Amino acid sequence: MNSIERLSHVIEEIDYLRAERNVIAAEGPHFRVIHGGHQRGTLCLHGEIIDQIHLVHGWDLFPLPLSPTGLLVMDCFCRNRLMPLTAARIAQILATDPFYTRQGANLGIGKLFASSPDRAAIKVYVQRIQRQMAGVFDSARLLLNPAHVLISRATEKNAVAYTLKASVEFIHRP
Repeated sequence: MNSIERLSHVIEEIDYLRAERNVIAAEGPHFRVIHGGHQRGTLCLHGEIIDQIHLVHGWDLFPLPLSPTGLLVMDCFCRNRLMPLTAARIAQILATDPFYTRQGANLGIGKLFASSPDRAAIKVYVQRIQRQMAGVFDSARLLLNPAHVLISRATEKNAVAYTLKASVEFIHRP
């Protein structure tokens, strides 16, 4: 390969990386949510467990290091990413949706959580999720601001609504 061909290859690689960066900036990153305890032939059902959530970048997976409750909150954002959610609404979903109230029932491990986080705790988990995203984005060498991925906006009722700007895929394992 002569120097002109090498230079051409470098320019193509730079163009590809710029295009990828523009897509990620416009659409957000891609997350993979892995549910365990899945029953064959069904979609996401109560009794499953949220095993892990990964950032997918290129061919690599970067686990989002969250506590079990942090995984629940992030999963809630992933499953409801098309609509803004307030902390009160997230707390209500986690306390009443059978998917969250029966976490792990299919694995025979009983109830995993004594209680669901309240509104104030949800706000703390949002900050923790954003902090963990920052570390994962750094590890993946993505120049993304977590506040532009897990977005907080004030509502007309003086509450804060959260929206996840990302694509998400759900993987189910037995």
